[in-house]
Amino acid sequence: MKVWVAIALFTATLLGAGSVYDAVAQRNEMPAGYPQSLESDLQALLIRVREGVPSPALLVRLAEAYFDLADDWLTDAAKRLEAYEAGAQAAKRAFEMDESSADAHFFHAINIGSAARLKGVTNAALVVQEMKTCALRAIELNPKHAQVLQFMGGMLIELPWFLGGDDKKAQEYLERAIAADGNYTKARLLLAQLYRKQGRIDEARRQLEAVIHAERPHYAYTWEREYKPQAERMLREIADSKGAEATGR
Repeated sequence: MKVWVAIALFTATLLGAGSVYDAVAQRNEMPAGYPQSLESDLQALLIRVREGVPSPALLVRLAEAYFDLADDWLTDAAKRLEAYEAGAQAAKRAFEMDESSADAHFFHAINIGSAARLKGVTNAALVVQEMKTCALRAIELNPKHAQVLQFMGGMLIELPWFLGGDDKKAQEYLERAIAADGNYTKARLLLAQLYRKQGRIDEARRQLEAVIHAERPHYAYTWEREYKPQAERMLREIADSKGAEATGR
């Protein structure tokens, strides 16, 4: 959600300076009032959408705002599901207007995936193919789209083998994501988990250190509350494991 400076500037021009731009800015930093500000940011976007025929870029921004709201602010499951589904619809409208928008395909995939997860594994299985189709189309349109590469890697780790889960392919996508933009720290965290599983402890440790010491992590809110603590915990587990081996326990 943090890759397109040009679109961000264009959207800010469309919507006017102020709270809506703050929501865009959270891709690279944590603006004051975040995440509470997401509700007012979303309403400002909806006002613009209702004023006329929205542009694909505006609809993508709306899809992202719904996703952020559900992920970072809402706690009620029904409200979160409603937000994810609204985000998916906004993204779908965007790529129906502009099929070449990699971001539209990505936000459709991640919103429907998040909605499916809330509904349960059975329902999630029904949308796996749609998620893959959208994500792969986004990668086809933009092979260096770090966010969708990270998404594909995470999805292939999470899925069981009979739905296409594949650690080897997941690793390839995650390494590509980091090569494209190393500030997506979730990709590093997931890659560290794979390396650790393979016994590549030094490489896992390097990825975890990069997460902890990231200077400008995308989604700073989630990095601070989730990714950094998880990386620190994994490093402690690795150190404890090494210590146990050294003492013969």
